[in-house]
Amino acid sequence: MVIFITGASGYLGSQLVKQLSEIHQCVSLIRKSSSHSRLGNIDSGIAHIDDADSLESAFMQYRPDIVINTIALYGRKNEALSDLINANILVPSELYELSSKYDCKAFLHTGTSLPSDVSSYAATKNKFVELIKSTHTSKMKFINIALEHFYGPQDDNSKFTTYVINACSNNRDLTLTSGLQQRDFIFIDDVVSAYQTLINNIDGLHNFETIPVGSGIAPTVREFVETVHEVSQSQSALNFGAIPMRDKELMYSCANTEKLQGLGWKAKYSLRCGIERTIKDNR
Repeated sequence: MVIFITGASGYLGSQLVKQLSEIHQCVSLIRKSSSHSRLGNIDSGIAHIDDADSLESAFMQYRPDIVINTIALYGRKNEALSDLINANILVPSELYELSSKYDCKAFLHTGTSLPSDVSSYAATKNKFVELIKSTHTSKMKFINIALEHFYGPQDDNSKFTTYVINACSNNRDLTLTSGLQQRDFIFIDDVVSAYQTLINNIDGLHNFETIPVGSGIAPTVREFVETVHEVSQSQSALNFGAIPMRDKELMYSCANTEKLQGLGWKAKYSLRCGIERTIKDNR
């Protein structure tokens, strides 16, 4: 199949391009100003989508069967609300409309498992899905992937998981909350295999469906940090409880993987194995 992957310059998008291109014809949709560094050794087409005309031209040229949207703005750098609305609602809406116009079989949207009241990122991500649900009449299937906390080698430095792994690997002390929050940490290869499973079973999915993607296990943040510390044989001091919890802190998040398991998917990496692989490949 021909598969469009938006946000391909990012970590998740580039990993999807890398692995899916072994089976399908993948086209990376990115802006000219975006870094191509993650796509340097990947055999896939690249389409620059800096405006509406260039985006539609890509649809006209390739006629994709499936569109996978991984575009996301997290707000970690204090971006304006208007920027989050543009990245998490307006751009995906344009992609969705073109996907329907050009008779794509399915639109796989990378959403979030977070509830809307946690952050502007979660609110805008979830609002897009709500808007599509209220208006979706297309024969094209819309699959919202409620993704948990993924991590892996060479992941973005702005993420908590990467911050912890890099700090422990370099023996830098960590100042942390109590770490009692429970999170579903899923290794990147398991995330990609979940997308592959959904693509392979696309004909059997509903016209509109939200599917959780995670390991199905939710250790505490403290367990994650201590496992990284042990695996990396770190000398870092772990100062748990040194900083307070954020307002509206989510204390529990875990994917119900029953749907994915029913399609034949299973996470292959335990938390420890995923951390070991990440630390090894980062060296």
